[in-house]
Amino acid sequence: MPILKRLLSFQQNQCLHFFLISSCWIALQFYFFFRFGIETNLEAAKYIEQANLLLQTGYYSSGNFLFYSTEILLIALSKKLHAGYWMVVAVQLLFNAISIYCFYRLVIHLKNNKRLAFIFTVIFLSMIYYHLYNVYLFTESLYFSFSLIYTCFLFRIKNLSLKNIAIIVLALIILYFTRPVGLFFFPATIVFIILKFFRKNTLPLFLFIGAIAAITLYFLINYSLNSGGELDFLLPYLKEHIICGVPTLAQAHTIQIPVEKDSIEGFWFIISNYWDLFIRLSLKRLFAFFGIVRSYYSLAHNLFIATYFYTLYVLILFGIRKLFRDFLPEAIFLVLGIVFTSVTVMR
Repeated sequence: MPILKRLLSFQQNQCLHFFLISSCWIALQFYFFFRFGIETNLEAAKYIEQANLLLQTGYYSSGNFLFYSTEILLIALSKKLHAGYWMVVAVQLLFNAISIYCFYRLVIHLKNNKRLAFIFTVIFLSMIYYHLYNVYLFTESLYFSFSLIYTCFLFRIKNLSLKNIAIIVLALIILYFTRPVGLFFFPATIVFIILKFFRKNTLPLFLFIGAIAAITLYFLINYSLNSGGELDFLLPYLKEHIICGVPTLAQAHTIQIPVEKDSIEGFWFIISNYWDLFIRLSLKRLFAFFGIVRSYYSLAHNLFIATYFYTLYVLILFGIRKLFRDFLPEAIFLVLGIVFTSVTVMR
């Protein structure tokens, strides 16, 4: 009986949960520091370069870096204050920790079960490749954390007060300027709000707001595509990139586009005139995205991530019907996020 009482007490003891989760999180961060240090190469190099350029000239080398401004500005600020890259990592760690706490609270909010919240949070922490970005000067760490914090906030709001609307708008802007795919939180949020707070007027609101959102998205996507630099969407088709930045052809295709190539019109030209190339690459990218494993990963790495994600896929399939039944707005918001991400991957 004493063991049973202790077990039941543990399952509902949020302070103990917080202590254990925090201990795991701290141990994980120390491991990353001692094992990898602070990563300033690879993707980080270009953000550091743009931060230096911004401090020297006040401008980026090309417009596409505007959509990675959160990380670049943070690096620039750390340089301006002579705080070193430790300041950047500290900020990334802070928001990652907040996102873990928000995730724990969200599970309690949705399931009203502290034991499940603890278990799911520990499982979330076990995906070390997600948290590894905390010591990388990439945009992923902040984008992942902001996405999770925003989603948790959105799912827990009970009314559309001016304060909540202001927070939503500010959060969406930050997401958009952290990574360009943050743009897709806009339509997902609109759909969520309509279903959550205006269920009786769903159809007219969808028609009215949907038309405005579609037009706005058209111009925003065009603006993003036309910003130059690495957002040149034609490049992956020339050398058949499956994984971003990794060509699979030695000799590039010759593709002539009679319209502005980095635009929705140019994208449609690829689909309509090179549909076989588009379909083939899209399917390969989609399978690579959801397939997770890579030929250049170690066997242990592939086994871990395959077991982790494929188990999640199966559990999602088993639980998706109940999710839509009990949490329709939340479920559609999440599905839209997956769909938009998948479409971005396929393109």
